[in-house]
Amino acid sequence: MKWNCSRLCGCTLWTLGPYDGLLRKAISTVKTQGHKALGRELSEIASSLVKSRLVQKISPDYVMAVPSSHQGQRFRGFSLPKMMEDRILEVTDWVALPQSLRRAFKSANKSSRGLSKEDRITRSKSLVQRTETLVCGSILIVDDVVTTGSTLNRCVEQAQGLGFQEVTCLALAELVAD
Repeated sequence: MKWNCSRLCGCTLWTLGPYDGLLRKAISTVKTQGHKALGRELSEIASSLVKSRLVQKISPDYVMAVPSSHQGQRFRGFSLPKMMEDRILEVTDWVALPQSLRRAFKSANKSSRGLSKEDRITRSKSLVQRTETLVCGSILIVDDVVTTGSTLNRCVEQAQGLGFQEVTCLALAELVAD
C-alpha cells in the first residue's frame, strides 16, 4: 500500500485510496457497527504507512483528529480519526494539538450520514468559528474518510483562522467522483 496525494480545500490530502471495495467495507463496519478492533487495525495500517512513507514528506508542528459528531461518539463510544491520531503520535515524534486549541474546532451535533453534499457544506459553514490568531506553523488534520470534503474544509478554515500557515490532511479513503 502507498499514500495517494491530492488537493482538497487548497491543502494537500493524503489517502490510502478511493472509498470503495474492501476499504469502504472496513471503514463502514467501524462506523455503522462500532467495530473497535477493526478500527485499531485500520489505525495501525495508517500509522505504519505514515512512519514508513510520510515522515520523510511532511513534518507538522501539530496533529489533530477531526472532531467527532456527538451522535457518532455516543453510538460507537470511540472515534476512528482519534484512534488514528493517537497511533500516529505513538510512531512519530509529532505533537498533539493542545486541548486549549482544540476548543476552537467545533464538531457537529449530529452525524452527516444521509445529508446531501449541499446540506453538509451549509452545515459545515455554520460551524466555522472565527477566532483571533493564536498560533502559526503547520498542522496535520486526520479523518477516516472524505466523502464531500465538508468536514475537512471546515477544519481547514478553523485552522487557518487560528493562524496555521500550512494545513495538511490525512484520511484512510476519499470518495472519488465517477
